Amino acid sequence: MNHGNYSDGSTSKFFKPYLPSESGDDLMLPIYFNSCLPKPLPETVNVRSIYGKVWKLVLRKCGGEVERFVMVNGWKKIVRDEDLKGGDLLAFEFDGSRCFNLCIYERETMCKKLKRSSEQSEEIIEVGSDGEEETLASDDSDDSDNDYAVEDDDVAEDDDGLEDEDEVEAEDDDDVKAEDDDDNDERQYLDHHNNPYFTMTLNPKKKSQLHIPAYVIKDYDLNFPARITVMDQLGALEKAIKIQKNGSIFVKGFGSVIRRNKMKMTDKMICELKRTGSNLVHTIKVNIISG
Repeated sequence: MNHGNYSDGSTSKFFKPYLPSESGDDLMLPIYFNSCLPKPLPETVNVRSIYGKVWKLVLRKCGGEVERFVMVNGWKKIVRDEDLKGGDLLAFEFDGSRCFNLCIYERETMCKKLKRSSEQSEEIIEVGSDGEEETLASDDSDDSDNDYAVEDDDVAEDDDGLEDEDEVEAEDDDDVKAEDDDDNDERQYLDHHNNPYFTMTLNPKKKSQLHIPAYVIKDYDLNFPARITVMDQLGALEKAIKIQKNGSIFVKGFGSVIRRNKMKMTDKMICELKRTGSNLVHTIKVNIISG
């Protein structure tokens, strides 16, 4: 089995938070994952749970200015079978051929969701008929009750505006602790030792956005999409990226992460940046160390 990287350095994994308000009938693959798909493109793919259940979906190419791919005819079936809740983190690992291995991390515990019933066994489920899709639509009608409000924080906190660009240049020295003699101690908290990361302490005047230090971006030649996943011990959130005229990069709506983790002035936050083979950052994993 492929363990996450192809020979060209591109990752075979991607992560998506499950957001009921944004989850439709299909599953859109991240743009950065395009390079991981085989050519020619298979007509169907299998999604396999960690306990062996398999769903067969159709893989299609979407038109538009940017090439995108989507898995159709079965995503709602997976949502229903796995009883997904808002904020659950979905980890997909592609085998390079036609199978996506799916691991679900529950929002409340960030632990893997295991087999739901002793009656479940390996089986391939095909969803394609119009009648079955209509039934699934009615079953998913209560999705709004489980909606995980991510965007509200972005909207509320964006009213504060970003810091003046002149202030941004000094922020690295004030809020962010550069890699130094404690580097090895801090890297023990990373999922992968070689991932780029930075540390910061809480500045009460700058709670609504997370500034990505310029030295980290430069040293690792990082680039960022319009939206990014932020993971902490409580689950996953989707946040918007803001790029200022001077090139400074912020994660907007970050105050929700600080609040729900009850971060104190004496605490230290370690931010691990997870990226693709082309250095596109897709996830920031946050570890808060009590001070």
